[in-house]
Amino acid sequence: MFWSKQVYVFDDVVSPTKQNEIKERWLSVVPWFYAKDVTDQAVTKQSPRPGLAHPLFANEKPRTSKENFELLNDVLTGAFQKLYEKTGQKGNYSLLHSRSFLQFPLATLNGPEYDSHHIDTFKPHLSVLYYVCDADGETVIFENMLEPKHGDLLSDTYVRQHKPRLDELKEKVRVSPKQGRVVIFDGYHWHTATQPQKGIRCVINTNITQQN
Repeated sequence: MFWSKQVYVFDDVVSPTKQNEIKERWLSVVPWFYAKDVTDQAVTKQSPRPGLAHPLFANEKPRTSKENFELLNDVLTGAFQKLYEKTGQKGNYSLLHSRSFLQFPLATLNGPEYDSHHIDTFKPHLSVLYYVCDADGETVIFENMLEPKHGDLLSDTYVRQHKPRLDELKEKVRVSPKQGRVVIFDGYHWHTATQPQKGIRCVINTNITQQN
């Protein structure tokens, strides 16, 4: 797959008008649900990093309103058009999961700077992260990758067993949240975020597979 081990960052994947429409809906209309930890990971010696979550697509079905799902499609269409312009490559893509997260500055934090580093899903996939608004709280993508061998049975247990320690991580790139920006990367890169300290951080996180 041409995107193996790659990271791409594109700005203005939708028009400024559409960016503002997404921001307005996500910060005033979208229903949010409490998430004990935005990475859904059990982290030793680190307090949970709570936030709010909203499902957009799961189990082969939209999990949000028609209007929200159409805006998600606009983002993905724009993102993959930018990817084509950059690489000259087109893929037969399929939507796996999509959800949004809304985070606030936390009064108390302990443990490392990073939220728990993680992999979103077991299948080979592209992660597509769209920033709803300008914020701090960088996305951190590491050189370290989950590299299953042929025949490995992927599961939560397998991923936990192959999760690198913090002192083993080597940063590949940090991406600052900017309204209208998207980062597209090989989802087998271990990745995480830092917590916002100056205001809210709102993202749309989508996982895409490429059909053969």
